[in-house]
Amino acid sequence: MTNEELSPNGLFHGYDELLDIYVDFISELGTSSISVRELLSLGVGSIIDLEKPAGESVELYVNNCIFGKGEVMVYEKNLAIRINEILDSKSVIQYFKKELSQ
Repeated sequence: MTNEELSPNGLFHGYDELLDIYVDFISELGTSSISVRELLSLGVGSIIDLEKPAGESVELYVNNCIFGKGEVMVYEKNLAIRINEILDSKSVIQYFKKELSQ
């Protein structure tokens, strides 16, 4: 098995030094553009339309690189993300390998 192949548990072989690196994990619920007038009129209880249908997948990012898609849920009284799709995991590992070598 080469370093590029997945092991049965889903980890890449030969990249042990990468496993303890901390990364920023961000989920993007949605975005909206508003005018300065609208911004200045916001107050407690204001609602901002994120222009995304309820129940639609949210994008997941690791260190500002798209990682996958998921759904917002409640887990033990906290908001959480259930991962539904992981995008191109080989590219994600190569990105971290490059970051480590710098």
